[in-house]
Formats: sequence, structure tokens, C-alpha cells
Amino acid sequence: MRINFLPSLKLTLRSEGGNVDDKRDPGGRTSRGIIQTVYDAFRRSKGLPLRDVWTATDEEVAEIYRTQYADKLRFDDLPVGVDFVVFDAGVNSGVSRGAKWLQSALGVTSDGVVGAKTIAAATTADPIKLIKSVCANRLSFVRSLTTLFKTFGKGWTSRIAFTEANGISMSLKSQGSTVAQVADFAKVESRSAKNASTASSGAAGGTGVGGGTAATQLDWTHLSTLEIGLFVAGAVGAVVLIAYLIHRSRTQKARAEAYAAVAAEEATA
Repeated sequence: MRINFLPSLKLTLRSEGGNVDDKRDPGGRTSRGIIQTVYDAFRRSKGLPLRDVWTATDEEVAEIYRTQYADKLRFDDLPVGVDFVVFDAGVNSGVSRGAKWLQSALGVTSDGVVGAKTIAAATTADPIKLIKSVCANRLSFVRSLTTLFKTFGKGWTSRIAFTEANGISMSLKSQGSTVAQVADFAKVESRSAKNASTASSGAAGGTGVGGGTAATQLDWTHLSTLEIGLFVAGAVGAVVLIAYLIHRSRTQKARAEAYAAVAAEEATA
């Protein structure tokens, strides 16, 4: 078992939390990120009677994460930092999706199965860029889950930012960076993300269809069908742009906070 598995599991469990039974969550009754159906299958495989997932031992939870997620994603064969990012993605959204986000970032066939070609590409890629790309792919997917994103979007965005920042911290340390160097890197990333968040927020606030041509001020009876169509298209486009800028601002804010937290942790290490 590679030494990085337990640190990765510890971070993932920080995101997963404890015992949850949120009716809005399609996963249902959950303990430390393990849903009841997964725990049931694990107990059956051991020839053990079924019981409430909330009673699962820490050892059982660790074994489930290792066998059901880490091993299937070839955790031990991936570069340090990348392993954690892909593992956390697989835990949160499924092994196949985690693998596909990695493969898409690498530019290899996205079949959802981490094989020799994926491992070879991952070991020669720039780990920092790869981690950021995997996290960007993951965020893009969860954002596409429109209904669920309205409920869980803030938490998902924060988790992905947390995963990115800590994955990069792991990667830098594995490459020989000192604690101080990791902290400095995180501070730079945090400032950059904060500036990007502020810029996007300001752009969103200054974007609109224009006060002089607002829908409430137009005399629609004097507009042709084409003019009405163009106005509506422009208004819709402005709304889409504003929504994008707001999303980008929130994403960058989450990244700024995550990197700032890593910098603070490293400064006190």
C-alpha cells in the first residue's frame, strides 16, 4: 500500500463528513462517504450480515475506499497528488467518471478504465497542469447537473477547489519542495484566484442589456419581428454571460480560499 493512500483518504473523509441522511441526496443514508448500498455489498462479499452503514468500523471504511475506488483507479501507479485528485473525484462522482476526467485531461481515449496507456501518459505529464485540468473537468461536469447543482453546487465547488489545492501541495512535496516553498506557491495561487474572482464579479455587475433599451422601456409595438428577435437574443446572451461570470467569480473565490488554507497549514507545519 503506497504511503500516500492514507493521507489522501484522510483528506477525502474531511470532505465526505460523518453520518448523513439527506433526503435531497440521491445516495441516501451515508457514513463517511459510504452509501448504504455499497456497504451492503461489502458485507455480503465478506459473508457478513447486513447492518446500518452508520455502524461501519473505520477499518471497513478504509478497505472499501481502497478496494472499491483506489485500486480500480490504479491509485498506486499515478503520480503523487494526481492520485489523490483522481481518487477523490472517483469517490464523489464514480470511478468511471474520475477515470474519464483524468483521461480527457491527458488527451487519451476516455473509456473510463485506467489502463497502461493512461498511466504512461500521466507519469510523463506536468503534474500541476494535470491536477488543475482534472479538477476543471470535474467542475464542468457537476455544473451541468443543473437541478442538483442548485442544491449542492457551493459544496461541490469548494470541495473541488480543496482537492486541487491539496493535490498540488502533495505533488510539490513529492518533487522535493520545502514546506516554505509550498506555502509560497499556494499564496501566489490564492492571490491570482482572488484577483480573477474580483474581476469576474466586477464584469458581471457591469454587464447588461443597457438601461436605454431595457425591455420595460421599449415600445414593442414599433419594433419589427426581426428587431424583437435580435433584442431577445441579445438579452438572453447577456443573461448567459452574467451567469457565467458569477459562476467564475464563485469558483475562483473557492480556489482562493482553498489555496489560502493550504498556505496557512504549511506555514504552521
